[in-house]
Order: sequence, then structure tokens, then C-alpha cells
Amino acid sequence: MEESPLISVIVLCYNQENTIGRTLDSILNQKTKYSYEIIIGEDASPRDNTRAVCEDYAKKYPEVIHLLDKESNKGILKNYSDCILQSRGKYIATCAGDDWWSNEDKLELQVSFLESNDDYGIVYTDLSLINVDTGEFKIDFNRSNQKDMPSGYIYKELILENKISACTALFRKQLFLDNINLIEFKSLGFLMEDYPMWLELSQHTKFKYIPVSTSTYSIADGSLSNNNEFKKIEEFELNCNIIRTHYIKKYPLSDIDEAYLQRKLYKTLILRGVVRGDYKEARLYVKKIPTTSFKDLIFKIICSTPAVILFSKYLKHINCA
Repeated sequence: MEESPLISVIVLCYNQENTIGRTLDSILNQKTKYSYEIIIGEDASPRDNTRAVCEDYAKKYPEVIHLLDKESNKGILKNYSDCILQSRGKYIATCAGDDWWSNEDKLELQVSFLESNDDYGIVYTDLSLINVDTGEFKIDFNRSNQKDMPSGYIYKELILENKISACTALFRKQLFLDNINLIEFKSLGFLMEDYPMWLELSQHTKFKYIPVSTSTYSIADGSLSNNNEFKKIEEFELNCNIIRTHYIKKYPLSDIDEAYLQRKLYKTLILRGVVRGDYKEARLYVKKIPTTSFKDLIFKIICSTPAVILFSKYLKHINCA
């Protein structure tokens, strides 16, 4: 009988013909004593040859790579769920088809930790960022931005901000099976799988942050080259708030309520708009913030007058938003 791999690596891809090969190579190049498989969920890419590239890799590495059957476009939640159902590993790692693992020791480092620490269920790491529009590359993003990355039971920290990039994470599959229902996520209107997963699992296990960069995450440039960019940012942040609001009702915190989250959402969208020069869009949210202090008043005046241009330059200088 064929022995099951210890790790299942899930690769979700859609219209990523030019990058999926790099992603798969970075996984195949892992230096680890632990066995692993790669489950590819190629979601019926309509505009390029992503599936053909995946088929070539599956033929070349049949013992390692399993490509899910082609179906009509399923969406990220159903696609991820199907990959989980096909996986055989004790541990699950993920990497999107436009990201890649830039550290050959990623799996070895993370699985070795979880194998020795039963009270932890998820381990994540630092990462690097590449801007696909400008080519700008930021190494060790968390460390270079002096981000305080939490370990342990981190529910409150996750409610305030999701600092975990999915491509850096590895978790115990049984935790997922016991606690996560992706179809329910879809019915709740969630547009992503990772953030609600972290919030739910933070109630059941400890998280471990390892300050080593293992992955490179691709981002796109701002609205200067894409007039619809703020709409995408707005959709993302609004959905994050739907997720946070759901969990703050399910698992309440004494010092964070829906009003706090709503105010936080507005400020986030204001800052994201200002730093990109989307002043008109930002001002729509400035009007929604109640003025409860002198600091609020000054903030609203700055964002509603020509002073916002200087504020935008300052935000870019400190790498905000």
C-alpha cells in the first residue's frame, strides 16, 4: 500500500500561465525529509494556457502532483474545499499560482516545529513582496516594517488586523476538518478562505510566528494605473469587516464591538484612498466618521482640504496603507 505523504501543498490558480510554473518549481525544490504532495486546483482559466502548464507538470511529476479534474469556474472557496477533500497529508500548506516559496527550507522548518509542539496548530513566517507593476521588491517585509507579529492565542490580534499571509502558513489538517466549513463561509458572504479560517482556528489552537522569510507574495500597483483599484480595495476591506463582525458576535471581546470595527473600517479606507490619491473616494468615508474628539476634527479637516496632499506624501514616506 502506498504511504500517504505527511504534507499536502494546495495550489490554487486562475489565469496565471506566466507564473504557475515558477510556483510549482519553488515547491518541488523544497529540501525536506518529510514527504509531500501537490494538489492543484486550476479553476477553469478562460483566457490563457494555465491548465496546459499544470497538465505538463502533472505528467512530469505523477508521483507528487495531482491536478483536480476540470470543471466550470467554482470560485476560491469551493476550489479550496475540493483540494482539501483530495489531500492526504497530516499538514496543509498553500501557495497561490502567482506567489512562490523563496526559501527551500520552508516545509522542513515548519513541519519540524509542529511535530515537536503539539499545542500549536498553525505556524507562519515572514515574507517578501514583489510589485508586479513596478518590479519593486521588499525583502523580509514584517521585519523591515517593524511589525509586531503575534504568537500564541491571537484571536484579538487577528480581529484588529490579519497579519498572516496564506502562502507562509502551514497548519494541521485535522484542525481544519474539525472546525472549518468553507461552504458556510460562502453562505455568510465571505469572499476569502484564509482570514475567517485564522479567526475560527484561533479559538482552538496556538499560532507560532517564525521570523524567517519563506515566501514571496505578489501585489499590484495602485490606482494611478488602474482607475478601478479603489473599488477593489473597498470591496476587500468591506468584506474583511463582514468577517470581523461575524466573529465578534460569535466570540465577543469586552473592548471591541461593532461600532469600533465600523470606525476602524472607515479610517482604513480613508488612509488607503489618501495614500493613492483617491481623495474623492476617501472623503466619502471622512463624512461617515463621527467627530467625538479634537483629534477627530483635525483628521477630518486635513482629509477634506488641500492639506490632504501633504498628508498623502507623509503616508507614503512611512509606507502606510
